[in-house]
Amino acid sequence: MFPSCGGIFDLCGYSDRQTGKELIPEMFERATLFSEGLAAVRINGLFGYINTAGKVVIEPRFDLAGPFHDGFAEILVGQHTGVVAETGEVVLEPQFGRSTPVMGDVLVVQKGQYRTKRPPEMEELEPFDLLYVDYGPMGLYSLSKGWLTAYTYGFKPFERGRPNYVWARDVSAKQPRFGLMNNEGEWKVEPAFDAVQSLHEGRAVVSVKVEDAETRPGHWGAVDPEGKVVIPLAYDWLSYWDQGYSVVRLNGEEGFLDTDGNLLGGRFFQKVERDLQGKPLKVQLDGNWFGITADGRLVDVPEEKPFPFRVGEPITPSKSTQCKSGVSIVSKEGLWGLKGPDGSILVEPKFEAISCFRRGIAWVPDTAKNAWCPIGPDGRARNKPDCLPTFYEIEVSHHYQEKLDPDPFRSSVLWMQAFLKHGSDPSHPAPRLIGDGIQGHGSISATCREIIQCD
Repeated sequence: MFPSCGGIFDLCGYSDRQTGKELIPEMFERATLFSEGLAAVRINGLFGYINTAGKVVIEPRFDLAGPFHDGFAEILVGQHTGVVAETGEVVLEPQFGRSTPVMGDVLVVQKGQYRTKRPPEMEELEPFDLLYVDYGPMGLYSLSKGWLTAYTYGFKPFERGRPNYVWARDVSAKQPRFGLMNNEGEWKVEPAFDAVQSLHEGRAVVSVKVEDAETRPGHWGAVDPEGKVVIPLAYDWLSYWDQGYSVVRLNGEEGFLDTDGNLLGGRFFQKVERDLQGKPLKVQLDGNWFGITADGRLVDVPEEKPFPFRVGEPITPSKSTQCKSGVSIVSKEGLWGLKGPDGSILVEPKFEAISCFRRGIAWVPDTAKNAWCPIGPDGRARNKPDCLPTFYEIEVSHHYQEKLDPDPFRSSVLWMQAFLKHGSDPSHPAPRLIGDGIQGHGSISATCREIIQCD
């Protein structure tokens, strides 16, 4: 099952990834991938969990909900995270900044408040193997035993799925190095590495710094799933393993190294390149390029077949008042609402400005709260998600919306009004997006969604 969203309110359900057949109707505001037979979905602004039949099995009562791992999932309530069991019981009351399940009932925990990283409709609680939290301080915490380590560690994933160990380093140490730690907070492999990666094809790249950093910044090698060094730390650089090989560099030359530490063809070359699938493709020798076979023979350079890709519809500018779902933003006596594709009024024009529906939510300014707040498909105010200090229909990297009022909230309302007025009447000046002076320069009109063909 794969999340799929659409319709006039942009609600989500689940479809078969291969055939596209609908398996669970589009009726949730947000839908996440299934894990251990359960998926977090948002209903009326709060997250709960459904089973593969689409039945709600854990009632919506969380601001965010993560995937299950060994029967536990991280949840957010307010500004703190805790843990819920697959039975629906909250087994760790929200009290930490992060409480990420990693090994059985063991969590990687960070104190303090949860820190948002994305816009509200994209915010999520990632599993540990996608988190890459090598910063600190953090600690390992067991739901049954409490703290397993001091709160002085940084962590990185060692293996995906159901790991037996995690990379850990004591950031308070004079020389913080990574070792492998088990689910008791004990060292499986004593700290010995300055940089580490996770396992790929049974090998994890590791390195140590060297004193003469100008000529050789580090020694690189690799360990096996038990943390044993099986590729000596004797190279200038290693990539992770893919299709059975790592790209290795030594003394300015490159080669392909298999998981046993053997060089493809038994030698180094001036340069090497993989194909688009990650397999060894060609090597450079005495300035000439040759193809290389699985048994290391040099042959004519093979023709590389490009990845197939789908040609999409050409990007064309769209009106500011037209939503992708076919819904239109309409005005009446200076106020704004929404009209369905069939011409029926979905939301009465009674707001200073309004957004299109995304994931079952539209945003409108609330003067009493001096903020943009959500409304549901019935046009009524919602308690969740939380109101936003500002809202803009368009966000462009390295640009910011022109300031139209000293108060950020009022400025955002005026900007959105200008955006919508231009959509209704192109003679009305469109608001501008101002470059940040670093990678964005000058200003551009906000007349088209894709910022294509805009002046």
